Formats: sequence, structure tokens, C-alpha cells
Amino acid sequence: MSYNSKKMIVSMGAGVLFVAAYIIYIFGGSAPALDDLKAWAVIMLVFIGIGIAAVIVIMILFHILFAAGIAAKEHIQGRKPEENVERIIKSSMIEDERDKLIESNSNRIGRVFTGFGFIAALFTLACGISAVIALHVIFGASIIGNFIGGCVNIYYHERGI
Repeated sequence: MSYNSKKMIVSMGAGVLFVAAYIIYIFGGSAPALDDLKAWAVIMLVFIGIGIAAVIVIMILFHILFAAGIAAKEHIQGRKPEENVERIIKSSMIEDERDKLIESNSNRIGRVFTGFGFIAALFTLACGISAVIALHVIFGASIIGNFIGGCVNIYYHERGI
């Protein structure tokens, strides 16, 4: 499995943890009233901030563990890790045109789902459903769009584009 696929899997795992934490908060009993749009917006902003910080920490840990895994693999194969680890890490992190094309295509597909979510939120508002529900539709569509984009990214890296 390629470095980019592993990185995307770790990022998607962080996203799943983010969604799980948000759902636990919502159904945990401390969520605001359904008609309090301002409180829901603040909660979503707080969770987005927490999610960004968590992804940064998780990606730092991923890179540390990735380097340690390469060093262990080199040591097991009887090579001196200090000579090869940095070279292997640099070579696996190089982004070529294929990687940029994969990133562009997967982001485009994710944005399509996010766009459909925005349209669905407009329909909920047009049908007279609460604005908080529309806010959650947009929020959920963004999360699903990112997840689908990540799946496409992994697929393209492993199967080719």
C-alpha cells in the first residue's frame, strides 16, 4: 500500500472519530434546543476547530510511526536504518503529476457530494423544515463528500487512474 493511501486512511479514520464525537455530543443530552440556530452554529464551529487540531496531531503521529516503521523494516532486513530511512521517507513523500491528478479528481468528486448536500439543504428550507436541520444537512454532506473523496483517492492510488 502506498504512502498516500496510508495517509488518506489515517485522515479518514480521524474524520470518523470526529463524526463519532459529534454524534455522541448530539445524543448525549447536552445539545441545545432544535430551534436554536446560533447555538448549533457555535457547536459546529467548535467541533470543526477541534477536528482540525485533532487531524494535525494525528497526522504528526502518523508520520512519526511511519518513520519508525520504515526504520524497523530496514533493521529487520539487516540494513542500517540511519542511512536509508530519510531517503525512503523523502522518496515516498514526493508528489508527482499522477498524485496531483488523483488529488484533483478525488476532490472534485467530493465537492459534487457537498454541492448536492447544499441543494438538499435548500430543499429542506423550501419545505419549511427547521434551519438547524438544513445546517446539519450541509455539515453532513461536507463530511460525506470528504469521506467519498478519500475513498476515491485511495482507489485511484491503489488501482491506478
